[in-house]
Amino acid sequence: MACLSRGWVLLLFLFLISISATCAAGQQLEVWSNGGVHPVPLKTNAADATCAGCHSEIGKGQYVHSAMAMGCATCHEVQNRAGKTHVDLVSPVTQLCVTCHALSQDKVQHRPYQLGDCVVCHSPHASDFPAHTWVSTQDTCLGCHARERLKVDAKKKTVTVPWGVRLTFDQMQGWQYLNLNAALTANHPVAGHPVSGPNTALGAGAPPITCLSCHQAHASNFAHLLPKTPPDPSMPLCKSCSLCVDCHQNM
Repeated sequence: MACLSRGWVLLLFLFLISISATCAAGQQLEVWSNGGVHPVPLKTNAADATCAGCHSEIGKGQYVHSAMAMGCATCHEVQNRAGKTHVDLVSPVTQLCVTCHALSQDKVQHRPYQLGDCVVCHSPHASDFPAHTWVSTQDTCLGCHARERLKVDAKKKTVTVPWGVRLTFDQMQGWQYLNLNAALTANHPVAGHPVSGPNTALGAGAPPITCLSCHQAHASNFAHLLPKTPPDPSMPLCKSCSLCVDCHQNM
């Protein structure tokens, strides 16, 4: 019995290490999607308290996904097949979120949003950032749209974002890279225009500039996910653009 107990302790220890890796921002979509054999036998109707015995850390963060209050079985299901316990998602990972979050009907959609790759940007459980994103809003955007921050594996045809999620070249189709300065703080949409930092156009009391100052995160009815009338291509300085005059009121 002592040997058996030590074996279970070792197995549980290795399992917890695995969970800490897969529940951090470095989780891979195939892990969430495929589930797999659970190292500890569970009853099909396992209670949330049973899950929390090992997975208590995933619900900790300043911003917690509302689904956490609905119970683990909202997104996960326990099945016992051929003497083994399997824990899988109730739907494929790219379809699961839209069972609660209706997809926008706006005609221009951010590709990860369109594909259902919500967990590329958002933790399905909790994080310390608004909307339970893996990292800050700005780091989320620049993690994909600043080429310098991506780790490209040409042989495997994948890219890895700074918080550890790996994407295929197919998922990256149509991606737009920004030619920013070395500090990744300026030069979009025109040279010298800031993409982060203080909003000097509106003054000290204004919110800081981020990518979301000018773009919607998920969908829009305007090109480039702009929230208002897009720039007139015949006017490169965009002096009549309603979005630009939100900040540049004296142009």
